Amino acid sequence: MASELQRLRHRIAALETEKLELHRQREELARAKAEISLADLARSFATAATAGEAAAPDRAIRSLAATVQGHFTFGPEGVGMRFQPPELGDRTAGLGQASFELAKLPPPGSAAAPTNLAAVLQEKQALYGDERWRRKTEGARVVSEVTRVLGVAPTSAELVAAASSIAARERRMALSFRGGEGQPYRTATRALVWLVNAIVTKSEASATDLLALSAALAATTAAARKLLR
Repeated sequence: MASELQRLRHRIAALETEKLELHRQREELARAKAEISLADLARSFATAATAGEAAAPDRAIRSLAATVQGHFTFGPEGVGMRFQPPELGDRTAGLGQASFELAKLPPPGSAAAPTNLAAVLQEKQALYGDERWRRKTEGARVVSEVTRVLGVAPTSAELVAAASSIAARERRMALSFRGGEGQPYRTATRALVWLVNAIVTKSEASATDLLALSAALAATTAAARKLLR
């Protein structure tokens, strides 16, 4: 009987040790998956705000503030953090708090205000929906793509994907215009395709990328408008 009790105690001790080891491994796994630098977190907020503003021509985001709570670390690359796993939500010991605010700086008085991407797409939609546009099949597909992306609240990735589709169709239309009259349109669409190809290789488009896309899409619209007959 004594030996059975001793074996049972050894088994309980082994299970407790195994439980503690699994808990430690879970903590390490959560740390590896959730760790992010504070700078990257702020940057992701800014990118999300830029995409939202780009997709809403009647909205302007002046500033963005957030307060986050988690475990903070300090290293050569700056402040890092990991969020508390949901299953440990009742354990607040060791948690820190950080607040940050992103404010939009207005452009210099002499600089032109950046064009809103949604407004640029609406102009393109109106252009290719014009009955005078000669390449009606491809133009209709551009109109359809613009309608689709403006019908949702797109992320930056969705805006880039839509721009890629539009660029490919505009390029095909531009190459169908022969002679000198189509040269500006061909040049503008080539520049748009190159820009889109550079941006799609990134894991995430930046605010600067979205502004550059807006300008390039506006340029192809302006060049195409001169070809209306």
